[in-house]
Amino acid sequence: MGEKDGKPPEQLKALVLAAGFGSRLRPLTDLVPKPLATVCGVTLFDAAVRLCVSAGALDLAVNTHHLPEIMANYALKNGPDLGAQSIYISHEKTILGTGGALVAIEKWWEEASLLVYNGDILADLDLKGLADAHTKSQNLVTLAVHGSPPTDGGRSVWVDSKGQVKWIATAADLPAGLNPETLTPRGFAGAYVASPRLRDFLPRVPEFYDLILAFNRALAAGQILEACLHTGFWADIGNPRALWETNLQIQKLSPEQRTKMLGRAVTDAITHVREFTVDRESVVSPSAQIGKLAVIKNSVLLSGAVVQESETLNHVIRGLGLDCEFTR
Repeated sequence: MGEKDGKPPEQLKALVLAAGFGSRLRPLTDLVPKPLATVCGVTLFDAAVRLCVSAGALDLAVNTHHLPEIMANYALKNGPDLGAQSIYISHEKTILGTGGALVAIEKWWEEASLLVYNGDILADLDLKGLADAHTKSQNLVTLAVHGSPPTDGGRSVWVDSKGQVKWIATAADLPAGLNPETLTPRGFAGAYVASPRLRDFLPRVPEFYDLILAFNRALAAGQILEACLHTGFWADIGNPRALWETNLQIQKLSPEQRTKMLGRAVTDAITHVREFTVDRESVVSPSAQIGKLAVIKNSVLLSGAVVQESETLNHVIRGLGLDCEFTR
């Protein structure tokens, strides 16, 4: 649909989900909300907003709960520089879950298509392609999925040969009429576009509600949910190890690839500067304090990290309350 057929272009708004507790990323999340964790110096929130804007969603909502003032102030201050035309803050005094969060922004959402993006993932998702596919199909929901279904007991997105979602559940919880051998399990990639008609399957008032229940209710009612397979980079920054690994993965990319991934240029790690050594695999915040003769290998130094004189770090993430050492 568009101006060429006499109708105005379909409006697209976006919601960046930023209201979680961030429990698995503590103690970092005792200081900042999880979407403000950084990968190669860029916050997950910045990367999320740039992706949403690239899809054509210039009006953004951000839901908050944990450390709400920090998250809201950051979003309002930085959103315009990231390309957002407006930022609406939806504060949740109590956590509303992935479904209740949509009910809380109903008046702001209005009749636009809504792009929803999880604020704790980093990916090179083609959100414009996702939004375009949704507009073309006029389905209830278009979900981004990836090829790795959950291995931790989580729910898979079960997709048929036509790319249509049939149910979202563990294999054990599939309805009796669905044969898992004829379907392909996918992982939810943390982004989807929804028609305002999705509100018909949500509660009438804001309350805690699992969005998957709404999706499955819609499927049971004969609505079409389509899956778009993402084959590029995707990471769930759920815990300190994931944050460390993702920083090292992105650091290995070329400067051009990192710029494409994160939305702006990021500098290479410092190497053999002054009287300490940092290898090229490591990621170092400009605010990190590094003592003389220190050696940094395969490590991530976040804002405020301190490395003592002659200290050697290997497979470590440090800063913003974190100080973790990992083995491969």
